[in-house]
Amino acid sequence: MENVRGKLTYRREGIVRTLNFGLDRQTENDDLVIAPTMCATVPGERWTVTVTPRTVVKLLTAELRVSVPVPPSSRIFVNGYQTWTESRELGPRDRIPSLNRLARSRCSAYGDYEYVTNPGFPGRFHGWTYGYVRTKSDLLTLFGSLAEQTGFTLVTVTASSGRVTLQKECGGVMPGEPYVLYDVYVGTGTDRETFGRYFELLDLRPLRTPPLTGWTSWYNYYTGVTEEILQHNLDALSEHQVPLDVFQIDDGWQPAIGDWLTTNDKFPDGMGAMAEAIHRRGYKAGLWLAPFIAEEKSDLLRDHPDWFLSDERGNPVKAGYNPGWSGFFYSLDVANPAVRSYLQDVFNLVLHTWHFDLVKLDFLYAACRKAPEGNTRGQVMSESMRFLRDTIGDNLILGCGVPLGPAFGQVDFCRIGGDVALKWEDRLLSTIHYRERVSTVCALGNTISRRHLNGMAFWNDPDVTILRDTGNSLTEAQRRTLFLVNQAMGGLIFTSDDISSYTDAQLRLYLSQFPFSAKTVDEARPFGQAWRLTLRAENAMYVVAANLGSRPAAIDLEPGFYYCNGHLIEGQDPLQLPPFDSVCLRKAQGAGVELLGTTTHLFPGLDVIRFECLETSIGFQRSDAARLEGEALIAVPDTSHQWTVNGVVVTPEQEGAHTVLRVQVVRVARPID
Repeated sequence: MENVRGKLTYRREGIVRTLNFGLDRQTENDDLVIAPTMCATVPGERWTVTVTPRTVVKLLTAELRVSVPVPPSSRIFVNGYQTWTESRELGPRDRIPSLNRLARSRCSAYGDYEYVTNPGFPGRFHGWTYGYVRTKSDLLTLFGSLAEQTGFTLVTVTASSGRVTLQKECGGVMPGEPYVLYDVYVGTGTDRETFGRYFELLDLRPLRTPPLTGWTSWYNYYTGVTEEILQHNLDALSEHQVPLDVFQIDDGWQPAIGDWLTTNDKFPDGMGAMAEAIHRRGYKAGLWLAPFIAEEKSDLLRDHPDWFLSDERGNPVKAGYNPGWSGFFYSLDVANPAVRSYLQDVFNLVLHTWHFDLVKLDFLYAACRKAPEGNTRGQVMSESMRFLRDTIGDNLILGCGVPLGPAFGQVDFCRIGGDVALKWEDRLLSTIHYRERVSTVCALGNTISRRHLNGMAFWNDPDVTILRDTGNSLTEAQRRTLFLVNQAMGGLIFTSDDISSYTDAQLRLYLSQFPFSAKTVDEARPFGQAWRLTLRAENAMYVVAANLGSRPAAIDLEPGFYYCNGHLIEGQDPLQLPPFDSVCLRKAQGAGVELLGTTTHLFPGLDVIRFECLETSIGFQRSDAARLEGEALIAVPDTSHQWTVNGVVVTPEQEGAHTVLRVQVVRVARPID
């Protein structure tokens, strides 16, 4: 890529100096040497810039400016600061509005508001670690940092000038040896080509677990969770033989945030007994903690004030404000050996005495609210995540509230959006432009936009699904869309519903997710506020059409025919979706004898693990995890033959221009010998 220009500012003996450089040659002066390397890869290039000091210098700022075409039809994505930050594709005339000044005292700690000056201008977008400019539906230019462990990389796209700026957080670093200032991948190609190459170059540890399903207490009971509530939900799941993987206890079990070595009086039998009860039902046991913070009323803050990061006045650094706790909460100094020893004791208790299998670790951004002199926040965050991984070992980690780059390869699952709300949108928080807000529609937008991370950096946790019609104001269509999109794009699917309260229809929809498997996303194409998501799973092609807007949407389909709710539809006419509604289609291959779909799975036919045909005899087998009875639809060439399916004679019938077999299936259909 041509026309790349760099600038490094630094201080030597109290004087601020600037050295401009390019990527085509080495640049040097009496103070330091800047050595760039450009290596071709497929697709794209890898840029590495190393700074070698010749004397004592303190780095201040660094940036690379890259010319990139941004046509009016482009879509721009820049990854938000942390888990909860709203992150979605935007048009060149859109903007990221700045946070209302009156909200800063309560909201700024959660995001990047204190680290980035955001004027909120149209066409100027900033994010962290990676971003891209999409010029066609199947063509983008991706910029991805490979070295967040030395400092965060701020990616800014200025659409009007056709420029991408990569600013490296290096302020305060005093290199005593060659220092990697930049290590960046830049590639142009399809989503699969560019993101595939990016994660190959990151060389992350392989994923150690398959995607999972589970139940979590938060989005129904919040801090009011009790031992009796958990036992009730365990009973309900067991009664219906729900084949979940994880049962997770969220916030509400501890005496205070920060005090993790004891249990409050709502759990008289203790957490060890709860983990044992979960294991008896055949589930992995999960527990929520926020290891890097402590709240105002905690014993930890009272007894160990020296364990916390401190500001210039010596006060503990605020990590946020939560009225559901005791107000402000504060950031622990993870570099402090005493803090690390305490957290090692906590995890030893949780994992090896109480025997939990998974820990959900929340509010992790707090570790890098402030970096010590000579370090960067990216370095601190990366070291903190490595500490967690080393301490927790082979047990499972669900990361939450964390800058994503340092979490790559360090957690097994990671939230990739804000909390799902009990309503579609929070109008107040949206009006003040709070990007980390609790919002169902924002969570769904992040689930779609951060889809590239799923199965690559970790398994994506899109947050919970809600099917119950009590205790929330989501419409039936909104609940159905949340359920379907999370199932389509996620690698960890949770609910907090008490399934014993479900109607028959709600229970059937809930059970239709089993067996669950992660899907590969081929394309996500917007149609206004609606999306057409093209997915592959178990050698089948699916299309999820989801309308996130309040107006009807028309979504074009590719030519062919599709299975939908027991029938076939042609793809020549646009699919009409009511507000907030969604549908899942299975695209037919259109050749010979073929399973078209089932009414027994959310993704039609995904419950069938084997399908074969010998002349006019068809056999198929469903997964042991399948929980529903219903109907299978099978395409056959014509009506001139007698067909048997699993040993039963089935008469062909016409479905439009197609000849099909309708086959009743019981809970587990197996071939007859």
